[in-house]
Amino acid sequence: MATRKSIFFFSATALLGAATLLTTATPAASQAQRGQQQPPAFPSSIRLGGRAPMAAKVLIGPKGEGFAENWVTRGTKDPAAWTLQEDGGMLPNKKDITSTSEFGDCFVHVEFKVPTEHGNAGIAFHGRYEVQMYNSFGGELTKETGAAFYSQKAAKFNAAKPAGEWQSYDILFRAPRFDETGKVTEKARASVFWNGVLVQNNEEFNGPTGIQYGDFKGEVKVGPLVLQGNHDLVQYKNLWVVSQ
Repeated sequence: MATRKSIFFFSATALLGAATLLTTATPAASQAQRGQQQPPAFPSSIRLGGRAPMAAKVLIGPKGEGFAENWVTRGTKDPAAWTLQEDGGMLPNKKDITSTSEFGDCFVHVEFKVPTEHGNAGIAFHGRYEVQMYNSFGGELTKETGAAFYSQKAAKFNAAKPAGEWQSYDILFRAPRFDETGKVTEKARASVFWNGVLVQNNEEFNGPTGIQYGDFKGEVKVGPLVLQGNHDLVQYKNLWVVSQ
């Protein structure tokens, strides 16, 4: 398992062209890291508000560019009807949205801003595996707070900024693997950097999270991203994807 972890991290780093290698901890080393005062940090080549790499597909630009052509209202073919804010954020209209593009293994950068009240939202890979967004500044982490695999695994560190400030997730997602009969042989997994801090180190999803419903049935090799907008008014911007 440690070998697979290293392969996934190194290939994603090479894909981005980063000069700095990501953490490739074994399970034992990962446990040791959890006891450190300073958790591992993300390479400085990826920054809040930074420009997407050339290989990236930009789904929402820093000022909302590309939003209209890349998103539809979940469960429909209707254009997403979120509202562009002065600072470039896209404000939800109480409906989830789905990307018009599908992805398998990928790296995703997304910036978000939570309101003072809860700030419950999330980004879901394949419309099935949600990484939670929540107003978690100064609070205890649970399976329902920031950077959790929703209702499955809490983040290992609290890297939250105060509500009203822009934050970032940088997520390495590895899609599930299947045999020739379509049976899942390896579950989906992801690493999450929250404001530059490694808080999920190549962790495995138990399976689809609660965001899976409607047209999203079973598990698949490729699928769209879903941004949750049906709860609180969490804003999103500067979202781009590099496919592996």
